[in-house]
Amino acid sequence: MSEQVVEDLEDLGQPTPEGELVHWMGRKPLTVGPAGLSAAVGAGFTLGVMAAVAVLALTHWLGPERVVEPPRRRGRG
Repeated sequence: MSEQVVEDLEDLGQPTPEGELVHWMGRKPLTVGPAGLSAAVGAGFTLGVMAAVAVLALTHWLGPERVVEPPRRRGRG
């Protein structure tokens, strides 16, 4: 069960030198499964596409004004 052998029963209630009495109540490290990893990759891709579209829209909006000239009619003559 445990690799540690308790010499006296009084030692069971004593905190460890780090000040912790129990370790099982501590937070577990963050783990991400396959679904979470897929969601993170998809969200990153979507964010990248949206950023690229926003940059292209801003460059078009802030770019030089271009005047479209109507086609000239070729007259007879």
